[in-house]
Amino acid sequence: MPNRLWETTGRDVDRLDLSIMFLPVGAMERHGRHLPLGTDTYTALYIAEKVAEKVGGVVLPPIWYGVCMGMRGHRGTFDIGQEPFAHYVRDVLVEAWRNGAKLVVIVNGHGGNTQALHYAAKEAALHTDLAVVVVDWWRDLGAEVRTRLFEKPGHAGEDETSAMLAIDENLVDMSSAESYEPHRPPLRVYSKKMDADLYRYALTGDASRASREKGEEWLEAIVLELAEKLHRVAETLNIFIHH
Repeated sequence: MPNRLWETTGRDVDRLDLSIMFLPVGAMERHGRHLPLGTDTYTALYIAEKVAEKVGGVVLPPIWYGVCMGMRGHRGTFDIGQEPFAHYVRDVLVEAWRNGAKLVVIVNGHGGNTQALHYAAKEAALHTDLAVVVVDWWRDLGAEVRTRLFEKPGHAGEDETSAMLAIDENLVDMSSAESYEPHRPPLRVYSKKMDADLYRYALTGDASRASREKGEEWLEAIVLELAEKLHRVAETLNIFIHH
């Protein structure tokens, strides 16, 4: 098991190599009727721990709350403003550096967080000697496998539901899995009316097509790809990681 920093005793933390840290970031947000509200955090934590097993390093406590403007109309969603969220993450990164981190890998599980996370990472890197990697795991990794496996991906759709089935199928209610294909605008539009239509059911794609086997294959590809890319990053930064 990777070292979960929040479960580490004071005696043991003094013995740990803290040069590489993983920060899972998710959200509390509605995911259809069939997935847990913490889906984005569960997936980010799972990937962070699996990659930490391969390359070494410690896993920081996950950040459960995120920027969820588009899903505010659904009960169970907690939306944190971009500015306080970005400042909070920046401060966590600076504290990681103060505790000895040379590299922090942010594994992000929620699209609404992306802009704020990049801002926080840039600010932390500017004011410290810390290197920060920001990864939107579903978008930046495993693209070929995702395209091959999933015909109806989306928010709480076939792909995300498959991932959660692989992580913990007891948290998924497949009897409530549904399908919804909203009208997608041809341009990026910021609009409460558009969000209400796009996320009418807090679901896009077809969750009923999901399977644990698809999720396992996709997640395995993601973990291997991230571990391989981190080896290259660490070599450039002259940071030792496990092989």
